[in-house]
Amino acid sequence: MVQATRLTVGSLILLTTMVRPGGAAEQQFACKGQVVQEMTNPAVQPRPIDLNVTLGDKNKLSITTGDGKILAPRITSNNKIQLKFATKEFAGEYFHYTGDLFLIYKSGPLARLNCSRS
Repeated sequence: MVQATRLTVGSLILLTTMVRPGGAAEQQFACKGQVVQEMTNPAVQPRPIDLNVTLGDKNKLSITTGDGKILAPRITSNNKIQLKFATKEFAGEYFHYTGDLFLIYKSGPLARLNCSRS
């Protein structure tokens, strides 16, 4: 029983250190997803989205799109649970614990991506 408790506590400590939002080292993520549509039309395939996201020292954020375009979003908020940022095209919300990234485009669509460490 004691060994199981130590294992659980050790796992929680490891998980907490892995998802720390403002760690000193640069964190890189590969994110894949698509635009979420309100009314699904089987003839129209959702547009896939691939991003490489880098969260560097001092809360510097860089996003590279699938076509090589580099964006430098402005971070509006970053805490243990959520990172919020904005660009000219969209606002973004990344959830540290789940790896979910939502992009809310100013033109209306919403995109949902899932990110994993790369």
